Amino acid sequence: MSRTLRILFRRDPSKDRQRGSILFEGYQVLWPDGRPVAVGLDAFCKHGQRLLGLGRHLAGCKERLIDLLCFPLRDRDDNLTRIPGHRVRRFMLMRQGSRGRLHFLDGTPTDTVFDLGRDEYRVLEWIGLPLLRDGDQQWVDLAAQVVEPKPTSPRAPEMVWTPAWETSR
Repeated sequence: MSRTLRILFRRDPSKDRQRGSILFEGYQVLWPDGRPVAVGLDAFCKHGQRLLGLGRHLAGCKERLIDLLCFPLRDRDDNLTRIPGHRVRRFMLMRQGSRGRLHFLDGTPTDTVFDLGRDEYRVLEWIGLPLLRDGDQQWVDLAAQVVEPKPTSPRAPEMVWTPAWETSR
């Protein structure tokens, strides 16, 4: 069973930074209605950008609505979740105190840290941090799907309602 979180990512160059040789691209993390999401994430390395499809899917746009998909697993060796046409990556969430950090498959810690005292509960619930006790870990597959805007159809003249008494014969 997966958990989905719909987030609006808006490019924000003022949050760009570099740590050592790793470049991070900055974003505002917003709810679909434009309110800021209380979460400690505001920049992503190339791996995070690829996973979220930010560079490719932004394609000149300043923002993109994305469904973040989290698939909790029983253990590290479960079959990888497959979603045709989407990048899926396996991570381990490790809880230490009130914080949960994502680790790559090889155990390397990422800069992605969730905090029970800082982050919005919907975000924490999505990643599964409240379900873990101190010292516990949870393997997850993460993926992202762009939410395509619904096309708006222009009102063609034949679609405009005109009262019968206003039509000329």
